[in-house]
Amino acid sequence: MVKGKDPQWEARINRGPVLVGSGRIISNQGDVVAATGRRIAVFAPENNTYRLLSTIDVPAEVLSLAVGMGNFTPDQIIAGTLDQILTWSARGETIIPFWSTPPEPEARFVSLALGDVNGDGRLEIVAAAEGAGAFYVYEQPGRPEVEMNLQLLAIRLVPGAPQKVTVIERTGMLPLIAVAFLEAGNWGIVTFSYTERGFVAGPLLERLPAGLTAMVSGRLTGAPGEDMAWGGDDGRVRIVAVGETLSTVLTTDDLGRAISALAVGRLADREVLVAGTPEGHIFIYPVPVVSPSPEQTITVEVPVNDLTLTANGRLVVGNREGRVLVIWMSGGSSFFLHRVRPGETLWELARRYNTSVEEIIRLNGLTNPDCIYPGDLLQIPLP
Repeated sequence: MVKGKDPQWEARINRGPVLVGSGRIISNQGDVVAATGRRIAVFAPENNTYRLLSTIDVPAEVLSLAVGMGNFTPDQIIAGTLDQILTWSARGETIIPFWSTPPEPEARFVSLALGDVNGDGRLEIVAAAEGAGAFYVYEQPGRPEVEMNLQLLAIRLVPGAPQKVTVIERTGMLPLIAVAFLEAGNWGIVTFSYTERGFVAGPLLERLPAGLTAMVSGRLTGAPGEDMAWGGDDGRVRIVAVGETLSTVLTTDDLGRAISALAVGRLADREVLVAGTPEGHIFIYPVPVVSPSPEQTITVEVPVNDLTLTANGRLVVGNREGRVLVIWMSGGSSFFLHRVRPGETLWELARRYNTSVEEIIRLNGLTNPDCIYPGDLLQIPLP
C-alpha cells in the first residue's frame, strides 16, 4: 500500500461479488464492512491503512448488507439472507451476534434500508423480500440486549417482486419507503408512508425506461428533504424529484453498459452522488446534481459491485472478484488505479501514461517518490 496523503487500500474477502457498508462500529472514523457468500469481514481504520477486526461466518449466504441503527449501541452490522435478518454489534473490539428475526421461509431479503419510518425516534429495518412479493419492517427491541428478536412492525405487499428499497427523508413529515419492483418484465417504483392505518401506497412510477439495477436516496435536487436516484441497465442514472408525484428531472450521460452501484455521501469534504459500472469505472457528481456529465471519473479496472462512503469521506468499493478497495481522495482530478509491477519506476509510469512524475507524486501525496513497491496502487491522472 502506498504511504502518504492519498493512499489506496484493498483486501481479499473471498470469491464472488462483494457488498460493502460503513459505520461507527468500534471507531468514529468509519469502519468498513465487506460481505461475500457466507463471510463478513470488519475492518477498522488505523493510520493510512485498515486492520482486520473480525471475520464473521454467517449461517447462510448474505444477500444484502446495511450498517447502522446505533440508537442504544454502536452501529450494527445487518445482513439479509434467504429467510432471516441477522445483526451483529461490538463489545469493545469483539463482534458478537446481536439481534435476529424469526425465520420467514424463502423470503429472500435482497435489499435493506434504515430509517425512522414510524416516527418513534428509533431506526427501523426495511427489507425487500423478493420471494414474498413484499417488504418487511422490523423495529428494535425495547431493550438493547443480545439474542433478542427484532419485532415485526408490518408486512406490505407490492405490485411485483421487490428488488431494491430505500428510505427517503422528508421535511416535516415521516419518511417515504421507496420499493423498486419487477412485474411481468416491467420495472416500477412505488412509495409508502406510515399512517394510523399502516403503510399506505403513495406516488408511483410505472414502466421504467430501463431495468433498475441500483437505487439510492439523498439531497439530490437542492429542494428541501431528500429525493432519489436510480441506475439502469442502459448505463444511465435518473434523478427523481419526490413530492405529490415522482418526476424524473435529470438523466445522466451514458456511463457504460449498466449502473451496478450508487451511493450518496461526503467525499473530499463535499456531498456527492457516486455511480459504478461493471466496466470498472466510477463516476462522481456533486450534489445537487445539475449536469448529466460527471465531474470526476475513477477507473479501478475491475467490475464494481457495490459502493459506500465512510464517515470520514473515503470511498469504499466492493468488486465482483472478492475484493474490497478503499480510496482516499482530496481533489477533483479524474484518475485510474495502477498496480505497481516489479521493476517499475515513477519515471517509467509517467512516460507510459503521458503524464509527469510530479503529477503522480502530487495526486498520491507521496513523501518519498523513490519508495514504491510491487503491489502498491497508484492514482494515475486521466488525460
